[in-house]
Amino acid sequence: MKLLLDQGLPLSMSLSELLPTVNQLSHQDKLRLIHLLLLAVAKEEGCNLELTREDDSAHALIQQLASTEAVVWLPQTDSASVQALSDLLVAAKEASNA
Repeated sequence: MKLLLDQGLPLSMSLSELLPTVNQLSHQDKLRLIHLLLLAVAKEEGCNLELTREDDSAHALIQQLASTEAVVWLPQTDSASVQALSDLLVAAKEASNA
């Protein structure tokens, strides 16, 4: 496995030399490493897994939706709706017993 130093010089390390360093990474850094390795392998295979502008806009929309507050109506807060649902349940039970 080859790694590049800040000076751009290649440094060869075997997997057995690299694993102890990887094991010391935080959980988040391990996930970042997995992501970078996946991108590198995909690139070697001729696939492009990088985000496109369309992916960026979809991601932005998902982020916007995730941060949006919504008002949820519950029938329990409306006594007329509670009564209507109760009446429907009673009617359905009577119909199934008939």
